[in-house]
Amino acid sequence: MTQTRQNKLPRNVSQAPLNDRIYQSVKWSLIIGEYFPGSVLSIRSLAKKMGTSTMPVREALTRLASERLLLSSVKRSYKVAELDSKRVSDQFFLRARLEGIATELAVPNLTATQIDELETLAHMMEVDIEGGSNENYIVRNYNFHFSIYAASQNEELFWSIERLWAQTGPYLAQVVRSQNMPDEWQVLHNEIAKAIRARNADKAARLIEKDISWGVSTFAAYTRTEQTKI
Repeated sequence: MTQTRQNKLPRNVSQAPLNDRIYQSVKWSLIIGEYFPGSVLSIRSLAKKMGTSTMPVREALTRLASERLLLSSVKRSYKVAELDSKRVSDQFFLRARLEGIATELAVPNLTATQIDELETLAHMMEVDIEGGSNENYIVRNYNFHFSIYAASQNEELFWSIERLWAQTGPYLAQVVRSQNMPDEWQVLHNEIAKAIRARNADKAARLIEKDISWGVSTFAAYTRTEQTKI
């Protein structure tokens, strides 16, 4: 079943320790761009919002900072890094390569039912684009991609990709919300689903890399623009 922005976390963490649940909640918010570049996360405010003490929140944010998903700001707060377009472009480059590998591994493992769900998500994402529903698109895009990557059956690869999504999420969401999504996005995910249906792992991997490489070119262009201003 597909999820919208308001749904619970994409992975079942309800039985995890409190600091793990907070960690997953903030990480999810980074992935879908609920926090903008430069956003400050106050330990005290986040604890109040989640109805808990400050200790598990501090532990969760410290863990996120150790994974370079947040920056330590002042004594009781952390922040999302400001845009460094070269760094973000490099992260998308790495994402493209890793996600291509994960897709190639996943294609033989995906069931017919799972492929049906990918096709449904791809169609709903087309509807999101046509209707300008960027928020739902962002969440469905995550669900589409990670349904594939989970089938790679490689936890280390999955974790590495998810970490990169959390790093790039605030910047990707900002771009998606500030401009029209490319027309190509209306068909690309359908093409990926069709390649998977045909069990063409190489084509599916190349299409995934093409999809993610949009971020490489977009943020590389920001880098060139910034350099011309110097």
